[in-house]
Amino acid sequence: MIILLGITLIFEILMPIIIWALAPGFAEDPGKMELTVKIAQIMFFYVIFICGSAFLSAILNAYSKFILAAFMPVMLNIMLICALLASVYFSSSNSILYLLSFTVVLSGIIQFFVLLSRIKHKHFGLRLIVPKWNSKIKEMFKKFCVSLVGSGFYQLTIIIGTLVASFQSGAVSWLYYSDRIIQLPFAMIGLAVGTVLMSSISNALAEKNMRSVYIQQNSSLRRSMLMILPCMVGLFVLAESIIRFLFQYGAWTPESTHAVAMAIKIQCLVLPAMLISQIYSKTLYANQDVNTPVRTSVISLGSAIFFYLVLFPVLGYLSIPTGVVLSGYIKNYLLKRACKKSGLIKTDRKTILSMTSCCLISVILGYVLSFFSINSIFALGIAICTYGILYLPTAYIIDKRIIK
Repeated sequence: MIILLGITLIFEILMPIIIWALAPGFAEDPGKMELTVKIAQIMFFYVIFICGSAFLSAILNAYSKFILAAFMPVMLNIMLICALLASVYFSSSNSILYLLSFTVVLSGIIQFFVLLSRIKHKHFGLRLIVPKWNSKIKEMFKKFCVSLVGSGFYQLTIIIGTLVASFQSGAVSWLYYSDRIIQLPFAMIGLAVGTVLMSSISNALAEKNMRSVYIQQNSSLRRSMLMILPCMVGLFVLAESIIRFLFQYGAWTPESTHAVAMAIKIQCLVLPAMLISQIYSKTLYANQDVNTPVRTSVISLGSAIFFYLVLFPVLGYLSIPTGVVLSGYIKNYLLKRACKKSGLIKTDRKTILSMTSCCLISVILGYVLSFFSINSIFALGIAICTYGILYLPTAYIIDKRIIK
């Protein structure tokens, strides 16, 4: 935490240079550049608390306590949505930006202290010690450094996408809001599945029980896809309505609503690939293979940059979500191939049939939903609830029958 504080202070000083490097298109508007620097300086303190939260989450995971740690990423999304709803009382767009930036930092503080209180409840002491530098510590740091590089590639993909999008007015904001909406179901389902699965598969691999590994993987695939597929279809069908009733207030125009909705309709298609990639990558990590996920992330980043640059002259800002989708499925394919090559995954026929059935049900109900006229936030809530009430029991019953 002390090191992070020092790094944060350095970044605070260098923030004008960093923003110029990441979003050179902003340099054409001095006012926008100055505001972006101030907002970034506020939000960067979030890094300190979210890194501390990640550390505390890892301790809870070691105790097989997953629910609270898995819920923490959702808190940021919920607090941002609440802040946006509260922003209707602000007349200035700059005031709204400051509200959102302070909300991000506040969410980090709340996450950290909620997790810390849970750690203290487990009577787990936190104190600084000087570790003995032995072969196990060396191996841990080696794997840590490799996984650190690999985990940063998604952020690099977003940063480079922001850099490209900064040359189109309004595109950075449109992509940010669309990514927040997409990350909500992934944080609730994908990250939770990956966290729990890694712990259980690690134990099964340690016992050399491959049958248990395959059973857990197939069960995770069925259950997670059963939940993520309706999210994908629902976001595709209701994107325009969701953005209009959540954000279209004050200075937010119908054109911005349409722009964000279009980005969501494209980027939501990557949700199944992101979720399945979590299962593949956690399986490789559980098998002590940290190099393969990093290599696939490098290839995914390279392909995303290629799609950004090639498609931007044609699609504009929509090249960014398009690149995210295409590179996401490339990464998913490479991870699956690596798992199969090592004999770490075996998807049975019933799992494929179950996922196909869930996909068909989601699409059929989504198609029916597209004919309904949604003219209020109340109607939007009714539409979402009705979709869930019709889908979940149907998909669950069919899944059970297939497994039998």
